[in-house]
Formats: sequence, C-alpha cells, structure tokens
Amino acid sequence: MLWLVWLVGAPVTQAPAGEIAGRVGDAAGAAIAHLTVTLLRADGSPLDTLVTSASGEYRFASVPDGRYRVEFRLPGYCPVTEDRVVVSGGAHVTVNGSIGDRASPVRCPGSSGQLVVRVETTLGNIDLAVDSARAPVTSLNFLKYVDSHFYDGGRFHRATRADNYAVLLPNRPLLECIQAGINPDRRAEGFPPIPLERTTVTGITHIVGTLSMARGAPDSATSDFFILLNAQPSLDFGGKRFDDAQGAAAFGRVVAGMDIVRKIQQQPVQGQSLTPPVLIVSAHRSESVE
Repeated sequence: MLWLVWLVGAPVTQAPAGEIAGRVGDAAGAAIAHLTVTLLRADGSPLDTLVTSASGEYRFASVPDGRYRVEFRLPGYCPVTEDRVVVSGGAHVTVNGSIGDRASPVRCPGSSGQLVVRVETTLGNIDLAVDSARAPVTSLNFLKYVDSHFYDGGRFHRATRADNYAVLLPNRPLLECIQAGINPDRRAEGFPPIPLERTTVTGITHIVGTLSMARGAPDSATSDFFILLNAQPSLDFGGKRFDDAQGAAAFGRVVAGMDIVRKIQQQPVQGQSLTPPVLIVSAHRSESVE
C-alpha cells in the first residue's frame, strides 16, 4: 500500500526574478552584433554568457537579487566591464555598453598595442599583427579599410619572385612579396592618401613577414599592402629602392599563415600579376597580441 503524506506548513514565498538587458554600440551609436556579453557575480565568477543580436541587444532573464558585473568583449578591442550592477525585487535593470571608436587602433592598458587582423583567402588564412603603438597613422588607415569591409571581395593581385623580377643592383635586389588591394568595385569609396610613417620613426624594419604599405610618391599610400618573403633593407628609410630614399611604411607582421603567403606567391602569374588573382573572402579584427 502506498501512503501519501502531505506536509502542511507556511507557504514558501519565492522572490521574483529580475533581468539584466541592454544594447551595445560603438562611439557613433551603431549597433554591434555578435559581441560576447558575460554576466558575472560580484566576486568575478561567471554565471552566463550570450552574444548580442543583429540590433546589438542582449538579455539575461531570471536573474536573482544580488550584485553583478556585466562584461562586453569583441575580438580586437579592449573589454569593457560595468561593475556594481544591482538587481533587487525582480527589477529590470538596463546596462548599455560601448566599445568606443571602431575606426581607431586599440591599445589596452598593459598591452603591446598590437592587434590581429585575420585575412581569409580562398587558399587559407593569414593573421596580421598590426602595430598601432609604433605606427599609429598607417595602422589607423588600414583598420578603417578593414572595419568598413573594403578588403572583403578584394584580392592578392601581385607576386614577385626570382622568375619574374628584374634585379638591378645595388639598389633593387631580388624582391619577394605578395601585394593585395581592396574590392575593386569599391575603389571610388576609398579614403584619402596618408602621410608616410618612415621606418626611422616607427622602428619597424622590412624583414621576412613584414606588413607594409604600397606607395608611389611619398604620402600617397591608400589601401594596397604587401607582405615580404625576404628581407628588404632597400625599403627602409635611406634605402634606394625608391629613388627618394624615404622607404615604405612598415606597420606590422605576419603571426600565422606564412605558408599561405608562400602558396599565394607561387600561384601562376603573367608578368608580376597573379592570374587569376587570389580572392580575399574576408578581413576582420581578431584577438589582440599581448
């Protein structure tokens, strides 16, 4: 026989659950989708994580009364934390976030001032560490093109190597590089040329894996960049690859994907033009380099 025992006592009153919600944008007010939002206890232990919607919104439901922290993270940007968030009596608490100016280089306190841009191509990915601490003008220009998606649909269009480069010593030794540009359909939308940041100012020299800007005359660089596969002191300030001896603006380095750089360099060419060009599927900020 099954006995059912009912325990009668004072009703249990459960405190209503609240919620923490809000919207995340940049300095211009534009919504940021797919940004990671983490809800943490006051002691820093995480409770829940989600990502923002297409409209930049997020919502943590069923949050018990207490003190919390809300952390916003987007690869390539400094994390932002809102402290002392209090939920009481089942209240709805609004916590909006901003990651600042998306067009600016990022230098988080205690970091090296470098961040990674991932260039996804049809032959594989290349990760570029952009040195905004030492080359702020060139980095800012490059990141403006990245953040505005100009390189999506762009292409690596040039490759130089021993079988297609005319050596002219002493000023123009063998140059091994690949060069890329923005989506040609968007060229009319490009930004103005930038001042040349010389290697004597930045301290970034042209060695294997260096990321640098293509140019004609000084102060003429816009969006084309190149990656070196051999050392080129001739491109540093004082080198005579350019007749003006001002050099090129180096502003970063390859941190992953040099095998893809070499693969691109070895593709078929007509003269120095890759035939066909290697498509850039996407270029976007990735994790910062500490």
